[in-house]
Amino acid sequence: MRPDYMGVMFLTSAVVSFNAAVWQVVRRQKKKEQLENQKNLQKEPVTALPEEPCPVSSYEFLPVKLEGTMDNEGAVLVGPRPIPSYKGAIDAEESKGGFTVMTPFEIAGTKEFVMVNRGWVPIDAAKHRIMLVQYIGEGFKPMTLKGVLRKEEHMSNYFGGECSDNTGPVAQDLSWMAIRPWNMMMDYYRQRWGSAKLEENKQTHKLHHYFVEMVEDFSGDDQKMVRGKAWPRRRDMDELTYVHLTPLVHSMYVFFWSAVSIGSLYGMRKCFLRQKDLFAQRRIMTAQSEALEKKRQMEAKAFYDAQQEILKRQATQK
Repeated sequence: MRPDYMGVMFLTSAVVSFNAAVWQVVRRQKKKEQLENQKNLQKEPVTALPEEPCPVSSYEFLPVKLEGTMDNEGAVLVGPRPIPSYKGAIDAEESKGGFTVMTPFEIAGTKEFVMVNRGWVPIDAAKHRIMLVQYIGEGFKPMTLKGVLRKEEHMSNYFGGECSDNTGPVAQDLSWMAIRPWNMMMDYYRQRWGSAKLEENKQTHKLHHYFVEMVEDFSGDDQKMVRGKAWPRRRDMDELTYVHLTPLVHSMYVFFWSAVSIGSLYGMRKCFLRQKDLFAQRRIMTAQSEALEKKRQMEAKAFYDAQQEILKRQATQK
C-alpha cells in the first residue's frame, strides 16, 4: 500500500485512540469520585435536606429519613430506559423496557419539596394514566421517606453544549429524557399553582439540583402489587453501589489506548519518512529525466543542423 494512504490510516487511528484514552481518563475520575461518595452511605440518615450550593461529595449517597406527603398526581416519567439493574431482566415484561417514576414529596412542617425517584415501572404503565395509577397509586399519601440523595442527570448535545431535553419533555404528555429535579419542580409548581406564582413558590417551596432515590428495603411502603410483583421496582443497596469497571480497569484501558496512539504516531512517522524519501527520489529522477531530455534535444538539433549543412553543400556543388 502507498505510504501516504497508510499515513492517513495511522493518523486516524492515532486520533481515535487518543480520544479513547482521554475518555477513559474521565471515566476513571468519575468512578473514583463515585466510590469516594459512596462512603456517605456509612453515615446516619439526616432528617433535613442540605442547603445549596454545596459540593456533590457532601450529599451524594447520603442517607435521608424524611416525614411528609407524596403527591402521586404530580408524578412524571423518565425514559424509556432499561431496568436499572446489572442483573438484567428476568422476564418478558421487564425486557421491554420501562420508565423511572419521579414524584414530588413535601417535607412535613417546612413546605419544602424534593423530587423522589420511587423506582422503575414496566413500559405498560405509561400507556394510560389509569395504568400508571395501578403501579404508583393516586392522590396524596403521608409517609416516611427513606432513601439516599443523588445528583441530577445532565444531557449534552453532540458538541457538548446544553441539550433542550434537560428543560422538559418535547410535549406535555411525553416523558422526560433525564432526571432533572430542578426543572421538574418548576414544571410541577407551574401546573399546581400557575405560572404567575412561580417565583413566589420557588422561594417558599425551594428548588434542588439533587433528588432522593428510594432503596429497596422490602417493607412494601408506597408500592403496589401488580401481577404478583411489587411496583415500582427499586434498586437494593447492592445494585445501587455496583461498579462495573473499577478505576484500575480504566487505568489499564488508558495504558492500552495510549500505547495504540503512540504506535500509530510511530507508524505515521515511518510513512512520512518513506514518503519523503519517495519525493526525494522522484525529484532526482525528474532532474535526471530533464537532463537526458535536454541532452537528447541538443543531439537532435546538432544532427539536424549537420544534415542541413550537408544538403547545402550538395546543392552548391551542383
